[in-house]
Amino acid sequence: MRICLSAPNTLGYPDGGHIWVFINWALGLRSLGHDVVWLDVVNPDDSPELVDSLVRTLCERLKPFALDTHVVLCTAEGAPYQHALTRTLDEAIACHAIINLRYNLPSRVLRAFRRSALIDIDPGQFQFSVQLGTYDPGEHDVYFTVGEWPTFIDVTPPQFTTLGKTWHTIPPPVALDEWPVTHAAPDAAMTTVSAWYMKDQWLEDDAGQWYDNSKRAAFMPYLDVAGASTLPMELCIQLNGYQPEIDLLQSHHWRLKTGTDVSHPQAYRQYIQQSIGEFSCAKPAYVKLHTGWLSDRTACYLASGKPVVIQRTGESRFLPDQLGVLRFTSPDQAIKNLRHVHDDYATHAVAARAIAEQHLDAKKVLKSVLEKLCV
Repeated sequence: MRICLSAPNTLGYPDGGHIWVFINWALGLRSLGHDVVWLDVVNPDDSPELVDSLVRTLCERLKPFALDTHVVLCTAEGAPYQHALTRTLDEAIACHAIINLRYNLPSRVLRAFRRSALIDIDPGQFQFSVQLGTYDPGEHDVYFTVGEWPTFIDVTPPQFTTLGKTWHTIPPPVALDEWPVTHAAPDAAMTTVSAWYMKDQWLEDDAGQWYDNSKRAAFMPYLDVAGASTLPMELCIQLNGYQPEIDLLQSHHWRLKTGTDVSHPQAYRQYIQQSIGEFSCAKPAYVKLHTGWLSDRTACYLASGKPVVIQRTGESRFLPDQLGVLRFTSPDQAIKNLRHVHDDYATHAVAARAIAEQHLDAKKVLKSVLEKLCV
């Protein structure tokens, strides 16, 4: 069966963790025996010369996974956009179904598919954006979210809306064969990779107050964790050389790497594999809305046999909190969890991979998606 995967903004931003989200989906579908067409939308403000450069970069980054010859482009209006390295839009529409991770796929394209599934990878934020009119995702046959809030709907805050849809919970899939267990150097750090400053990330809470939903805002209450940790702590973020921020983080004992160092998919994977684990705070909306969100990046750490110490975003039916995945709600708890990882690293590392194999394996996750989509 041929499946179209709508991958948002991989043409304009084919970098590191962003493109790996969709590579994991594509490889998961292929591992189940399906052909995959990679669909993206051309920015109407980009010149033909710029689009040509972007297409060549995207195909170069997809080539190691044999996905470069399956790219299809369309315009923001849903018209075909042909390039020497891409296939025709008709080939995408001829697919049995579309798995849509783009929140604003042109309606003209979406309606052309026989079956469609919308995948929400930003639970809470996505629904809020639709309410504000930022996105019009269109009508789909089935809806999935990587948040676990549908399972625990009774604890979801009243301002969280389902948009009148029935949502099915899935964890973020990871292609296990591409993320084998790896061992880091003894002096390796607990790391994470993230944007730091984020535009247009102010959201309104249930009291009508607006708050900063950036990764920086998430980490500020936890600045002192690095200095108290028994493990080295490192942030791979883009600060654009802004010295006051660099000084602030380094004065709190954070190692720093530049986000552009992991812009290539292979460099991103290598960075995770050379870490001893992940330490990360979640953007405030995921926490405030009790979404049960788990990062696709965290899934890659777990598959690589790396324990993760991450901020709790809500109830979970499969995250254990204390083995392999150690979730925290305060700086003191974060420090204690890091100490647990330090004191029994081997046990936590084995548990991390086991969680990935049992719950995050792309073959299992995408099989459940196709069972509901391809009826």
